[in-house]
Amino acid sequence: MSHQAIYRKFRPQIFDDVLGQEHVTKTLKNQILTDNIAHAYLFSGIRGTGKTSTAKIFSRAVNCTNNHDGNPCNECEICKSILDETNMDVIEMDAASNNGVDDIRELRDKVKFMPVKSKYKVYIIDEVHMLSKGAFNALLKTLEEPPEHLLFILATTEPQKIPATILSRCQRFDLKRIKSSVIVDNMIKICNELGIKYEEKALKLIAANSEGAMRDAQSILDRCMSFNEEIIDYETVINLLGTVNYQVVLEAAEFIINRDIKSTMVLVDDILNSGKEISFFLDELIITFRNLLIIKTTNSSDNLIRISEDEADELKSLSDRVSVDTIVKFIEDLSIAQLECKRSLNPRVLLETKLIKLLHPINDTSIEALIDRIQELENNIKSGSFNTSTAVIKTPVKKQAYTEPKTTFTEPKKQEESFKSVKQNENQQDAEEQVPIKSYENKSDEAIYNGIINGWQNILKQIRSENAGLQAIIRESKLTEVLNKKAIFEFDPKFTFHINAANQPKNKQKFKEVLQSFLNDECEIEFIIKKEKEEKSMKPKKNIEDIYEDLKNEFGDIVEFKQED
Repeated sequence: MSHQAIYRKFRPQIFDDVLGQEHVTKTLKNQILTDNIAHAYLFSGIRGTGKTSTAKIFSRAVNCTNNHDGNPCNECEICKSILDETNMDVIEMDAASNNGVDDIRELRDKVKFMPVKSKYKVYIIDEVHMLSKGAFNALLKTLEEPPEHLLFILATTEPQKIPATILSRCQRFDLKRIKSSVIVDNMIKICNELGIKYEEKALKLIAANSEGAMRDAQSILDRCMSFNEEIIDYETVINLLGTVNYQVVLEAAEFIINRDIKSTMVLVDDILNSGKEISFFLDELIITFRNLLIIKTTNSSDNLIRISEDEADELKSLSDRVSVDTIVKFIEDLSIAQLECKRSLNPRVLLETKLIKLLHPINDTSIEALIDRIQELENNIKSGSFNTSTAVIKTPVKKQAYTEPKTTFTEPKKQEESFKSVKQNENQQDAEEQVPIKSYENKSDEAIYNGIINGWQNILKQIRSENAGLQAIIRESKLTEVLNKKAIFEFDPKFTFHINAANQPKNKQKFKEVLQSFLNDECEIEFIIKKEKEEKSMKPKKNIEDIYEDLKNEFGDIVEFKQED
């Protein structure tokens, strides 16, 4: 006897065998028991979730003469004839190859005839979304007013492509992705029945790669059994799927978190030289960081990630060394790299470039990157895991330097006389710098201005406690005035990065909240660039020739210079 694929050999025969779709099978069984059968059904869902199997079971159940709790008996004459595909009253159609108007018109002519020996004439139309617009229109009238003996069962993976007029005339059932644990349990049952040994982590890897489709998992299992009939082990699954060993991927994630460029490049070289696909490696790496993010944010791995307890413990240990924002950035950058590598002519070079850029944050001058690096550094110091080998990026930030009082030097004979007046001028200048004098007609504006000026250092400390990166930006600004409860801050023109970062909505809102909390009053803010004053050089004229040149430039050639002998 020829080999029969596992997904065909273990196809569900009753509703109770359809795993992970209890919300569908229970409803259908109740309809059969209460004789409340509709004339049209639509089963939708991804591949391999049981749409066609459920349709075939339903076609037997509605015609079965010895029904058991809504399930077909599969022993009566009608059930056997449907299983043997010799029953003329149950017709399967593939809409992908019979999608024309003529095909549906022919079907419409045939549905008028009564069933030969069954209670219902059942039409199962698979991939119904492939029908043409004209074919849908031809089917519409039959769905709207079908004969009592007729039952339509439509199946599709893309229900959004079906016209609303068709959808509204069907009872729709959406079949969900099957949980990984359910798939693993089913594969264990199959292996035990076939007498095949297995490693549980190998079956979990198969379930993870099936993406919720039972048929995909059974097909992968079939390939593994063909490769090794004695045992389904982890290495076999990895080699057949072309994926990367989980421990290797975890090691790569650890190198990336440590920003160890050399080790990362060596590991990537080993993975690619072993024949693994770049897309598979990146996919596994992104999933690993996703699992790391779930564990970091939920402190739990139950039903959210498909890994063993040992692997979950390793991820928990790794999650203590990285922040949530950094993990999110890794996932975003790796996802972009994966997309670009699929379209690149030289994906390896592109991958290595992306990884080096990811691990070399000096190239990233955005305020988000600066804040991430500061937060990561603070976390390392607090946790005591600060590593001197970790690359600390020094971002040039201009510090507000202390300006020493300007002293006017005079001739030695006048120094003693002018010393007292010079000290008075210095003290007056320092006082003006600390609290600039500003008069306001609006007392509210004056109160806001004086409050910010007098409490500026405390405001900066409060900002630093909440966002160190924002404090490094704001301290380069200077309050110039307050108009109608709007505080206007100036930046020197050379601080273009700082003013752009300060004007980002989230930074501006954060600074506004700190100011309002400090002042206990409503206050808007605005950041501007300081306007440079035009100062004309007043160079003294040393001789008559200089004066002549100025007059000539002003009045033209009518000015003539004559020098007396």
